[in-house]
Amino acid sequence: MVRLRLAPELITESWLNTDTEPSLSSLQGSVVIIYAFQMLCRGCVEHSIPQAKRLHQLFTGKPAQVLGLHSVFEHHAAMSNVSLTAFLHEYEVKFPVAVDRPAVQGSIPQTMQCYQLQGTPTLLLIDRQGYLRRQSFGLLDDIQLGAEVMSLLLEDQPEHPFAATDSGRGCKPAAD
Repeated sequence: MVRLRLAPELITESWLNTDTEPSLSSLQGSVVIIYAFQMLCRGCVEHSIPQAKRLHQLFTGKPAQVLGLHSVFEHHAAMSNVSLTAFLHEYEVKFPVAVDRPAVQGSIPQTMQCYQLQGTPTLLLIDRQGYLRRQSFGLLDDIQLGAEVMSLLLEDQPEHPFAATDSGRGCKPAAD
C-alpha cells in the first residue's frame, strides 16, 4: 500500500507567465502537473518542455493545471531570470513557471530539497485533493502520463484511505 502525503507548497523566488502566483492549496480541486527543469538540461529541452506544452494545450479548460519549476542546481550564472524569460519566449512556454528559491547553504534549491528531487527533468503529479501521486525523475511516456492525468481527473474525490494524517504541506522556506 502506498501512503500518500500532501504535496508541499513550492518554495519560490518568483513566477513568470502569470499575474497571480499560484499555490498548491489554491489549485486544490484541479490535477496539478509540475515539470521541474533547467534550461541547459537536454532531456528537459527535448522532451519534458514539449510534453508540458502539449499537456497545457490539451487540458486547458479542464480542472488541470500545468506548472513549470525552474530549479537551478548547477551553472547558476548562465540561468538568470533574464535568460529564463528569453528561454520561455523562444520555446513558446505559456504556462506559469516558478523559479525555485536558491539554497541558503549548498547548491540545491529549496523546493528541490523539499521534494528530494534527484535532478531534472522531474515530473510531479498532484491529485485534486492535493496529494502527491507521482514523482518521476527522467522521461515519462506521453500515453502513460496522459492516462494517469485522465485517471486523476475522472477520480471521485473521497478521502484517501492511506493518506498521511498530518494536515500540513511539509517543507517551509529556509531562513535567509
